[in-house]
Amino acid sequence: MARLGIAAALALALVAPAFSQEAEETDTTDTGGVFSDFHLFGTTNAFFEDNQTTQENGEENDYRKIKLLVSVNATWSKFAAGLDLEYLDYSVPTDEVERGDLDRLHDEVEARKYYLEYLSDHFSLRLGTFFTSFGHGMTLYVQKNDQIGLDEPVHGGTATLTFGRLELTALGGRVTDPLLEIQRNREFEDEIMGGRVLARLPYDLYVGGSYVEAKLDSLMVAGAEDEVEVLGLEAGGYSLAGFLDVNGEWADMEQLKRGPLEDRTVDGHGRYLSLSSTFGPVTILVEGKDYRDFQYRYNLAPNAGRPVETYDHDDVEGARLQVDGYITASGTLLFASYGDFDNHAENDAQTEWYVGAEETVGPLYAEASYFNRDLTDRHIREEHTIVDANLRTGNRGDINLGYDFRLESSSTHRFGTHRSHLGYSWSPYGSIGVRYSWVEKSTIDTTFPTTEFWGGEIEYHPISAITVSLFGGKDPGGLICSGGQCREEPPFEGLRARLTYRF
Repeated sequence: MARLGIAAALALALVAPAFSQEAEETDTTDTGGVFSDFHLFGTTNAFFEDNQTTQENGEENDYRKIKLLVSVNATWSKFAAGLDLEYLDYSVPTDEVERGDLDRLHDEVEARKYYLEYLSDHFSLRLGTFFTSFGHGMTLYVQKNDQIGLDEPVHGGTATLTFGRLELTALGGRVTDPLLEIQRNREFEDEIMGGRVLARLPYDLYVGGSYVEAKLDSLMVAGAEDEVEVLGLEAGGYSLAGFLDVNGEWADMEQLKRGPLEDRTVDGHGRYLSLSSTFGPVTILVEGKDYRDFQYRYNLAPNAGRPVETYDHDDVEGARLQVDGYITASGTLLFASYGDFDNHAENDAQTEWYVGAEETVGPLYAEASYFNRDLTDRHIREEHTIVDANLRTGNRGDINLGYDFRLESSSTHRFGTHRSHLGYSWSPYGSIGVRYSWVEKSTIDTTFPTTEFWGGEIEYHPISAITVSLFGGKDPGGLICSGGQCREEPPFEGLRARLTYRF
């Protein structure tokens, strides 16, 4: 069965470019025909992993993974269609695979994405899979996040109707939360439906509203459903009085949560406001947030902070100030932010600040930043230092150097993860690099040995449409954040290889 699946996926990968070439030939030989604006394109990815990770209890976790993903897309006139077909093969049962591997949640053969779409000036319709969000994500947020490996779309349909300055959107479908499935080690399949109205007013003003209703597989009672209703309003404008941007959103949420003994209803709210203005080379941003019992699986309220850090969106209130300044003469960008937050019980105060700079001097580009969060009542401090530099060597060469350090410390423990990399790229042929990371742990009475991780990576482009990449060695994993979303990436030891072909 595994060999048959691999053969079928490879056959599709090989046949699709042939169809693409045939379509291009048709396009050039019959420019006035019915299919003159027909285009076929896509990507083939072949991925191999030999995982030799040793777990914390000392047990070996050896397995191999083969992953094939063929993406084919077509456009014709006002129509578009696409299919992403994935094949997975593990050398061990999936319950023995590292729990942080999101691929283990997928079927052996699965249509990861599929859609049929119609687009015109006043109406659009998409059936199949899609990503979406309403407003600032307070009522609904389902988006792809490559940085942390989230790629779970809505399976259903969405339509948008436009009347001049008025835009109406409706959607519905099924969706899953893979991070929750990893935590609970069971499947969750939820249903969402909702709509949004947005009116673009004169003078660059806008006003709108959105509503979402969701039925979620219960966390507490298997086989039961939690229910969520969210109603939101948004308003704002750009360049008001010639210098001020204003964006605000207000939402109320009602959740019916099933329990083993009794059900309970939770009422929550979300309030967000941002004001920003630019005065010459200086930009000032002020943000305020007030969230109380305001989180479910498919919303992501603005964090009013740095998107590569962790944030609690459920119960928090406070404000932050950010100032950016650009020095044209030296090509320097300076930025600084300060925030003061608490929860509504006022027993979890936290202050956070970060500073940074970006500098361009001839062939050198460098950036550095430092983040500090002090959880006063918990006596915990979180720090995050990032340094990156890129030096051009000639017309095609680049030297890349980077360092990333996350630290959490308190009166009882200290945990830090250091990551560094050094690489050289030669356009358009590829790049070569080396990674070195180390993890330090200590408690009030014990200091653990430092754990080191070495790895090397190569990327090669034999032609512009083909990419071959190879990584061998160890990676510490750990917390990764992007766009206000975070996940714990599992540690890795072994070999990873990938072949990408774009047609």
